[in-house]
Order: sequence, then structure tokens, then C-alpha cells
Amino acid sequence: MGIHSNATPPARGSFHRTMRFHQCLAFSPLFCRAVGADGTVGTKKGRARRVFFPGCSLAAYAPEHVLAAWQYLCERMEGVGALLKCCGKPLKLMAMTGEFRRRFDAVRRDLDLMGAEEVIVACQNCYTIFRHFDEDRRVRSFWTILAEMGLPEGSRGSARGLEVSIQDSCVTRGVPEIYDGVRTVLGELGATVREMDCARDRARCCGCAPMIAVGDVRLGYEAMKKRAEESPCGTIVSYCASCRSAMRTGGRESLHLLDLIFGGGWTDRSTPPPDRSLRSWLNRWRTRQRLGKLVCR
Repeated sequence: MGIHSNATPPARGSFHRTMRFHQCLAFSPLFCRAVGADGTVGTKKGRARRVFFPGCSLAAYAPEHVLAAWQYLCERMEGVGALLKCCGKPLKLMAMTGEFRRRFDAVRRDLDLMGAEEVIVACQNCYTIFRHFDEDRRVRSFWTILAEMGLPEGSRGSARGLEVSIQDSCVTRGVPEIYDGVRTVLGELGATVREMDCARDRARCCGCAPMIAVGDVRLGYEAMKKRAEESPCGTIVSYCASCRSAMRTGGRESLHLLDLIFGGGWTDRSTPPPDRSLRSWLNRWRTRQRLGKLVCR
């Protein structure tokens, strides 16, 4: 859904109804799936000591990146399953505490049924939710694992000659192993990084949180544009799918870090396709369907 500066912010009641509907869809079986380390589908049958939790924003952006990231983990670690589900953070941001706890408790039950001892997340919002509300499991960022284990074969040096700025995720400002790991990965890719003035532990919000892009469209657009204009170069790389979308709306060429690692639509250095709500939900469904067909060992 495009964001325009002359749009009228929705009324508070309308906003909450919209987000309630969004979360009902996000937790629908149409867009959720659990897969065990042996490819068995379903939380009651699929077992995995480690579970990859990609987050719904990445699934909405690029199903192929979700699958490639899971395959990468499976090739380097034992017993990695996958759980495609929302962590429920939008509910928490709307102060719908009871509904958030009910939804996230369901996520925890899924992980319990799978026998998961460790969760590997590719979304910084998911990272903070698991760190604060799931004390039973170790939580690791995909980006720190990637920095430790190295790039997949063929990716090293693939971004040589590309000059980028980094939009750091504001929700993990206090987690240096994540934003330092991202810079390690970009260094291995061969990209030249030109830092924004406010980066790493001083990163500014991209404009998508806390829900201002939906709750107040004008304010969200202005925040995205302001942040994008702080980049000293024309291309911004994000490691959060929402940040990538925001920087694109803000007027810069915007790439997800996985675009550089796993290729996809960026292999010819073309800009990824425009963000559309229907396309995003279709991509979530496609991710769900393809997760059920991939045997990741």
C-alpha cells in the first residue's frame, strides 16, 4: 500500500479495527505453518531442536529469501525447523496487552510442541519480543549467525562496487552484535558503507514504528522521507523488511540485505517491485505453501 503525504489519517476507532483485522489474518492458518527439521508439517508432528522464525514482514516481502535463509541454516546446523507466524508485536504496540499475551502464548505452545530449545529470528521486532517474553528458549539473530559462519558459496564479493548506507533497526539499538554483524556481512559482500550520522546505537526510526505509518499516514510519510534523506548516498540497505519498505517510500533505492546475499530480483541491480498490500499477503501465503514442500536437511 503506497503512502502519500496528502492522505488523511484514519480515526482512532477505524485504526484499531484495521489492525485487529490485520492481526486476525496474520494468525490465520492461511498464513502460518510449522515444519520440523525432517520436513514434517505441523506442530504436533514436526520436531526441531532449533526453529527458524523469519517473521511475517520478510515473508511478505520475499518468500524466496525465507526459504534460502532456512536452507542456509540447515546446511550449517543440525535439527533446524521453521515456524511461520506473527510474533504479535502490533498488538503490543496498540496496548492490547491481553490479546498480545494470548497470541504470543500460542506461539510459545507451538515451539513447545516442536521441542524447540532455540529460536533463530530474522526480524528485529521478533527478536525483542522473544527476548522479553520467552525465557524458556535461547534467542539468536540470523545476522549474528551469518557473521559468525560466513556467507553462502558464491555470495562473497557479489556487491563489490556498490556504495550503501545502512538503516539500522531502532528496536535493537542496544544489541551491538546485530548491527556489528550486519557490517561484517556487508564487508564480506564487498560493499562500501557510508554511515549515516545517526547509526548503530543512535539509529533513528524509519517511520514505521510505533505504528505511525498506519495510525497517522502523513506523519509516517514525513518520518520516512526525513530519514531517507539523511543517507549520504543513493542506496540504503536494511536488515528489517519494514525499514526497507520505509526507505523506498522515503525516496531512495532501498534493498534488503538478503537481496544482496541471495540475489532474487536484484541480480541485475534493478529496484525491487513496489510494495502493495495484496502482493504482501499473497507472498505470505506463497511462503507458507513453499515451506511445506521444502525438505531442509
